[in-house]
Amino acid sequence: MNIILASEVIHPGGAETFILRLAQALKQQGHDARVFVFYNHLLNRELCKILAPDVEIVAAEIPMAGLLGKVDGLFFRLGIDYSTRNIFIRKSLNRLIQQQKTNIIHSHLLKVDNLCLDVAHPQYIPVVNTIHGDYLQFFEKTKKGIAIPLLNYLRKAKDNLGKLSAVVCISDKQVSFFGTEFPEQTKGKVSKIYNGYEGKITEGRGELRKRLGIGEDDFVFGMVSRGIPEKGWQVAIDAFLLLNKPNAHLVLTGSGEYISALKEKYSSREQIHFTGHADNPINWINIFDVGLLPSTYPSESLPTVIIEYLYCNIPVIASDAGEIVNMTGQQNNPAGIIVPVKDGKVDSSSISEAMSKYLADNELYREHQSNAAICYRMFDMKKCVEAYTAVYQNAINQHHK
Repeated sequence: MNIILASEVIHPGGAETFILRLAQALKQQGHDARVFVFYNHLLNRELCKILAPDVEIVAAEIPMAGLLGKVDGLFFRLGIDYSTRNIFIRKSLNRLIQQQKTNIIHSHLLKVDNLCLDVAHPQYIPVVNTIHGDYLQFFEKTKKGIAIPLLNYLRKAKDNLGKLSAVVCISDKQVSFFGTEFPEQTKGKVSKIYNGYEGKITEGRGELRKRLGIGEDDFVFGMVSRGIPEKGWQVAIDAFLLLNKPNAHLVLTGSGEYISALKEKYSSREQIHFTGHADNPINWINIFDVGLLPSTYPSESLPTVIIEYLYCNIPVIASDAGEIVNMTGQQNNPAGIIVPVKDGKVDSSSISEAMSKYLADNELYREHQSNAAICYRMFDMKKCVEAYTAVYQNAINQHHK
């Protein structure tokens, strides 16, 4: 198959790294998979080299992109639903379609769905998408009267979902949402496929621990995520301080103004280490003994970092946000300890108690460590590719009936 995987941006985020990994896996299976990115200035080429070295990455050609971006911003503030940049993005996408003789487009996120359908639908090219959270997030915010970076959400969501050949969800919450809020537009189109993952560790565990001054026998709790408060950084720090164990360390991998402020606040704490941004965070995760994610993020769905923890065979301490309970096998093969979100918060003392359990109970730790490997099988990339190629083929067959 000739497949275009489309995204607005490519940077170290769950949706974007999945796009690259899936494109690479499809390429290795013999498909002509290419990644199309709307904005060249938001394209992380180094990340592409790490995760999709064999995949052609095509960025839209937008002349005077900076100026047109300002024009589009002005239109948005005036409530005018028009984008000058989209004119050139459509042209670039159409050019790629003609060059590749595209069979199917796999789109990611609502704005991308909208533009891809505009280009592909008149040419009878099916478009399928993967839901990463924005449809749900925009719906909830619109219902509450909170501003979103999109005009006419409801109309566009209905139009997109009605034209899409398939809607792939990554959580039970998403499946339920579309069945409840958009039943007519998504009838017979929705399936659930977990993101596939393949990691590539490029730096040694011992070397990185030594760099931070962590002994080989010390116990490391760690967290990797986006640098926003809702992911639970402060909760993780508070829990670690409550733990108060001399042979324990907390390693925090992420970047942004919020993280920088935390780093300054806790600069005197020798057992708390801020590593900054990492294009390949699996290297840091590989030095952890336990991975943390006490998230209260409202749009949490299938956090990539949880998959990365499982890939490295480390138990998880996390909230019950999104799909995390199912990801960590809580019903059959628990690979971690889950703390519930209550009234929009995660209790740091409960997180600290979970930390203490792993330090005190080696049998429990080893059991959850072993279960992590079992849980990771749900995210096997080969299974993921098989599921998506079936979705693609069905969409192509249905489109040409």
